[in-house]
Amino acid sequence: MVTVLRRLNRSGLLNEYPNLSAYVARGEARPAFKRAFDAQLAVFTDIPQAVKR
Repeated sequence: MVTVLRRLNRSGLLNEYPNLSAYVARGEARPAFKRAFDAQLAVFTDIPQAVKR
């Protein structure tokens, strides 16, 4: 759910709901969230060596 709510950050909508904003902050601070986010991001940023030529 944190990932879905993060999409609202730019809209400013979460500023109207401090409880949801705090929920997102707690979720983002969790080590498991950081690992999962890094793993997901790696799919888009890791380019195999064969493609780099």
